[in-house]
Amino acid sequence: MKRNLISVPALLLFAFLTTGSFAQKPVGMSEGSMTWTTKSQQAKKLTAMGIAHIMNVEREQAWQEFQAAIENDPNFSVALAFLANLSQGETRKAFTKRAIESAQNKTEGEKLFASLTDEKATEESRRETWSKLHVLYPNDRAIGHFYAITRATPDERFAAMDEYVKKYPEEASMYNMLGYYYMNDKKDNATAKTYFEKYIQLHPDGPNPYDSMGEFYLNNGDMENAEKYYKMALEKYPFMSSSLEALQKIEAAKKKTDKN
Repeated sequence: MKRNLISVPALLLFAFLTTGSFAQKPVGMSEGSMTWTTKSQQAKKLTAMGIAHIMNVEREQAWQEFQAAIENDPNFSVALAFLANLSQGETRKAFTKRAIESAQNKTEGEKLFASLTDEKATEESRRETWSKLHVLYPNDRAIGHFYAITRATPDERFAAMDEYVKKYPEEASMYNMLGYYYMNDKKDNATAKTYFEKYIQLHPDGPNPYDSMGEFYLNNGDMENAEKYYKMALEKYPFMSSSLEALQKIEAAKKKTDKN
């Protein structure tokens, strides 16, 4: 699944990592990565796990990790900001207020990050904020990821994504983005499929690679394989909402065909 991550301006928040960089799994700390202000190592660990899920559009799992993080540190700006952008209505406003207030005496990066939750922020202002974060933390994998996918045009996004995979060839989530780029923007299904296959190879235990491959087949009219991959996604995580919704649509289409 990719569409909700890219198309909803509020979700342009998602990014960066702790004192080290995380994606599919923790890796070593590198110069130029974002640092977080919290005394709770458990909160850091949980938030890093949540970010890995966010990068892979696995929001239901991410929500659980961020909630657990603020139980360990109620003033952890990063986790609060993510929760704000996973919420709606009054809940979102409450998390936004807490995130912005908690970031006031913290690092420049944390202040910038919290500002992304502001309801007055626009898609353009968020894009500019991502650019600032990318300059501040050029070797942070998640900042680089979300910097790339929030560029203004398909060509700009592709250039940034292509540069990203050259720098981080084992970072699974960007292959998902490239798969959708080739499927939706370039209309090159053969290349799109190779990226989705690479995504599954690098993130085999997550639900989203199978959800994305399911969507690939669904978009190409192959209901049988689409159903197969959506079910595989649910085997990895039974509450993957996009897979559940897609299977409901497939079932409805089958019943309609049977009636005709």
